[in-house]
Amino acid sequence: MGKGLLVVILGLGIIISILEINLNANTNQGFKTTVDYYDDMQARLISNSGIEIYLEKLREDKTLSGTFNDNPLMSGSYDISISGPDTALKLKSIGKFSGVNHTSMILAKRIPIVPPGVNSSVYISSTNLSINFNGNVDISGNDHDMNGNPTAGTSLPGVGVNKASDSAYVVNNIKPKITKAITGSGGTPSVATIPDTTDWDQVTQNIIFAADYTLPTGTYSSGTSLGTETDPKITYVNGDVNFTGTSEGYGIMVVNGNLTLSGQFTFYGIIIVYGQSQITVQLTGNSTVYGATMFVGQSVDVKAAAGNATLYYCSAAINNARLNLKSSRFKILSWWE
Repeated sequence: MGKGLLVVILGLGIIISILEINLNANTNQGFKTTVDYYDDMQARLISNSGIEIYLEKLREDKTLSGTFNDNPLMSGSYDISISGPDTALKLKSIGKFSGVNHTSMILAKRIPIVPPGVNSSVYISSTNLSINFNGNVDISGNDHDMNGNPTAGTSLPGVGVNKASDSAYVVNNIKPKITKAITGSGGTPSVATIPDTTDWDQVTQNIIFAADYTLPTGTYSSGTSLGTETDPKITYVNGDVNFTGTSEGYGIMVVNGNLTLSGQFTFYGIIIVYGQSQITVQLTGNSTVYGATMFVGQSVDVKAAAGNATLYYCSAAINNARLNLKSSRFKILSWWE
């Protein structure tokens, strides 16, 4: 009886030992599985975060491309490469964490800038319009090239307003020598009523989001370059601004404040002066806009002092901006991991 009991006890001991060994092995394996899962997930998170980070960098630097290695992130790192045109941008990110690598790739394209529709050389949308022209202002809705020469393009009104009363005001209350200089479709003076259905908040905010240059309130004189013909830019001015001296710009400019154009300032493209309340636009010197200008606010006061301001519709300058400006928004076409 005693020997039988001893055999049973020894057998149970062996079984318990085996169970303990298996339990420990399973525990160790489970722990390893947990650690491996964490490392895999962390490498994946780093890889995907790398793509998000560089999409933001691409928003700010629209010419960014190439390979960028060993970017530290979350106790790991990632390598990323950017290639392809704006219509098919390829980003490849390799996240690295604790000896584990994870690769993510996306194909994306920039969403084109959508400028407002152009319906006249000068468009004014306001509930309280004031115009005071004392200098020589030449406004034309006839199409011109980027040197100011007339072309055979479609003509638009020289001045567009959003109320019939404003149209009558422009025709009847501006000096005759000025109204005769407003040329374009419909005869002289070329003034048309064009109801405003534009969501100016949405239009301007989308353009501002993609701004290449953001300028504070101030005076900008000779030497100020706001893009070129081959590389137009989006300029956002947050406040009152005076462009003077011999300077020029290409693309789209949004001014959230008062605008003064003086000296020999020349702009090729679209200028939008936009404010929630009162805005004042002053044209002095020999300032010139080839493209279109838009003044939008509850109260708009347009003044022209001594000088020879020129505001010509130019489809070539507008199309140059539309074709060559880059937005800061992307559409993800595909994502692989």
